[in-house]
Amino acid sequence: MNNVLMVNITYNPMGWKNTYINPKAGHSYARKNPGGECLNFCFNKKGIDTKEFFFGFVQWKSRPIRFENGGIIIFYTHNTTLRKGEIVGVYGNAEILKENKIFSFKGFNDDYYPVNIKAEKALSILFPLPLEANRYKKISSERLVGQNGFIYKDTTFAEQILNDEIIELLRTGLLESEYKKLVSIYNHYAKSAFAIPFLDENLKEQLELESLFTKSKSKPEIIEDLKNLKESDNEEIIVNHKTYKRDNKTIAQLKILRDFKCQLCNEFILKKDGSRYIEAAHIIPKHKKGRETPDNILILCPNHHKEFDFGKRVIISKSLDEVVFTINEMRYCVKLSLE
Repeated sequence: MNNVLMVNITYNPMGWKNTYINPKAGHSYARKNPGGECLNFCFNKKGIDTKEFFFGFVQWKSRPIRFENGGIIIFYTHNTTLRKGEIVGVYGNAEILKENKIFSFKGFNDDYYPVNIKAEKALSILFPLPLEANRYKKISSERLVGQNGFIYKDTTFAEQILNDEIIELLRTGLLESEYKKLVSIYNHYAKSAFAIPFLDENLKEQLELESLFTKSKSKPEIIEDLKNLKESDNEEIIVNHKTYKRDNKTIAQLKILRDFKCQLCNEFILKKDGSRYIEAAHIIPKHKKGRETPDNILILCPNHHKEFDFGKRVIISKSLDEVVFTINEMRYCVKLSLE
């Protein structure tokens, strides 16, 4: 028997909480009708779900007979907007029904809603931040799960998925309730308490420098400092008698200069303390000898940072003042100048 199952569901930009017909779906039926999985993360369907349990649907040709009820189901989808695979959520204490149950629900074909899986609400969640599926492939050509089907995985894989989503939430400072629920699911299946990792040292340095420069430096002073930055400068610098990486100082200053807003969408993550969370990406990666200077650093929200790193990216032109590129066929022209 196996207690971890990964399944494929048709992409739904509304988060699988409303009926939706996806015109870009890979299956012809799903391009004309709302898929049964449309409501997989709607946990309070009137007349269907109970206080503790809810029902969902997965399209498969045969039931996964080796799945052990009480296990965990991991949901994979192909994001047809971004054209990439994503891991979007989990069902905990899940059960595969021996036969499909049919409920009356307006909006489906003939208003009949089929379900074939059941799960516990307290152990199930739609990930606030979908995980990039390519991270979990052994080789780039591998297909994680078939279009109409499932694949058995081991407990270690499930623990890794849950761990990675928790780390993403820690980095972005999203809702505490979502974080606590994920930790509870992780503890249940890993059978051990989730250990909060040490804060990434680079991020820790950037946060310290952000706080310091916000209080002590005006934007004109920061601009002047960045203009005087040379690639030949020492990789470590001293600020207030403490040593920091030069790159972290540059990133912290750029975040302040860009008002802690994404240069692609103008968004940011609002943290509980009222401050803004934002990230930085090197246009030319450091491992490819990319410069640690303002003309090679973009300030991005977490979603655009991941898309910039993992999406289909083409640099069209780049100068000291601006960079023009496409990500997944979307074109951007971004200012790099300091004024």
